[in-house]
Amino acid sequence: MPASQARTAADFRSLFRYTRWANDRVLDTMQAAGVVPERAVELLSHLLRAQDVWYGRIEKTDHADLDFWGKDSLPAGAERAEASARRWDTALDGWTGEDLDRSIAYTNSKGTRFETPLRDLLSHVVNHGTHHRAQIALLLREAGIAPPATDYIFFVRDE
Repeated sequence: MPASQARTAADFRSLFRYTRWANDRVLDTMQAAGVVPERAVELLSHLLRAQDVWYGRIEKTDHADLDFWGKDSLPAGAERAEASARRWDTALDGWTGEDLDRSIAYTNSKGTRFETPLRDLLSHVVNHGTHHRAQIALLLREAGIAPPATDYIFFVRDE
């Protein structure tokens, strides 16, 4: 992608605000429903833990060692979502356009080492969350629970 078309630090701050907004809407819906499919809770927990793992890999914190598939309750998920969003906000506020091009060295869950530009890792975190929120929406709908609209355009309209 030409540099003129590359996402800026401000673009990523907006995408992470979207991620927080969408996660909050899913959490609120699930908590209000009371009884939700267990798989939906597992996927939400995974989504939030993955955000933390990627944060840990980028910032070299112990979050990198979390179990991707550990299961949090909805109240614990809400706490994780809030803490994770605050961490990401702080990190994103400190990064410039030049930082987005730096290579991040990390080890994946299978023990393989990689180096990937920060901008690609940030894009992955946002897209990973969108993917799993869609799965959760399907599970909620199948259980007779109306899922919240979490498409990006709804976020833009809300802002």
